[in-house]
Amino acid sequence: MNSKRESAPTVLVVDDQENLTCLMRKTLESSGFLVLAANNGADALALCCDADPPVDLLVTDYSMPGMTGLELSHECCRLNGELRVLYVSGSWPGDDLRADLDAGRRGFLAKPFRQSDLLRSAKAVLAMEPVEVPYGENHWIGLDIN
Repeated sequence: MNSKRESAPTVLVVDDQENLTCLMRKTLESSGFLVLAANNGADALALCCDADPPVDLLVTDYSMPGMTGLELSHECCRLNGELRVLYVSGSWPGDDLRADLDAGRRGFLAKPFRQSDLLRSAKAVLAMEPVEVPYGENHWIGLDIN
């Protein structure tokens, strides 16, 4: 989290399903987060660029038309090296997403999820410190879908 301020964390929520974006926004706002929301990668990237205070956590759907959540997170992380990312998806992560999760300060939450799962996962990812993760290990935050 941006250590230069004491205010509530700023979260950028992105999902191409507008009803899910709205639900995640309301859930996070009700717990005191400052929330920005978008329904596609291009709009989310613009919000991330202009955010003041900067975004602390990106909560993004992995599979979206146009720019994927992984592509969006890479672009947003170029703008903010301290950004943490929580991916949400209805499918199990592929190799590209698993590699990103292994990089640290990342989490995964399987859809469908409860509001309490979203809050728990968001708080856990925000609390993560940058770490060196040996190849093959992962630090996924989220639901066990097995």
